[in-house]
Amino acid sequence: MVGIEERAHGNFCDYARWLARLHADAELLDEAGVVALAGPTDFPTARMALRSDRSLPPGKWADVVDPFFTERGKFASVYARVGLDDDLTEELLARGYREWSTSPEMVCDHALGDREPAAGVTVRLASSPADISAYARIAAEAFGHLHVPEAAALDGVDHPEAMLAEDNVVALAEIDGTPVAGAQAVLFADRAGAYVSWVSCRDAARGRGLGDTVTRVVTNVAFARGATLVSLEASQYGEHTYARMGYREIYRYRMLIRL
Repeated sequence: MVGIEERAHGNFCDYARWLARLHADAELLDEAGVVALAGPTDFPTARMALRSDRSLPPGKWADVVDPFFTERGKFASVYARVGLDDDLTEELLARGYREWSTSPEMVCDHALGDREPAAGVTVRLASSPADISAYARIAAEAFGHLHVPEAAALDGVDHPEAMLAEDNVVALAEIDGTPVAGAQAVLFADRAGAYVSWVSCRDAARGRGLGDTVTRVVTNVAFARGATLVSLEASQYGEHTYARMGYREIYRYRMLIRL
């Protein structure tokens, strides 16, 4: 039986595979032990890799991933689990990668209780290309605080065909009919899992608990659609919010980058 740690990591690997569907010119390397994505933007978060099978030795993993990225641009990022992929971390540091940050992998295995949104806030699911474009602009503003360039955020979110597909759900919080916060969940039927990403709120709307509001909606929709485990990689801004909601940390990812 696959443990919760491997299921959550599998969600992240599947999310990387899903990201490759967003661009016709994105390239995905998906073979035994390696999941690597080279998106069209030469920026670390758009060019990412994970070790999907710990039995693959770190040197062999790096021998596959390094040329894949080198042939396609300057930047690369690798997500290595602290305590589980430490051998891979050592290998990459020796090859010139730098440790950039760590972030908690958090999971939820049950639907969350309902919570009324703040006064004056309404919540609904995105249903049109205009909704997705509005969500992309929210994400671009919010993720600027994490040093993600505006163009990279827009490029990662503004894809109506993918975002409105049956395996995806986007929740929007609105004030006076204007979207001000959003969250996404991608569902993976084969593993009965879902991965939450791009939880975002405009600066002017902060302090109303909207990160909780939109994350709660996409989490519960994922469970309603058959997921039995929902996971996310939290930033320092959202970590405590998710914990209060009912998510729990199971390990941390170490992000290593090559510049």
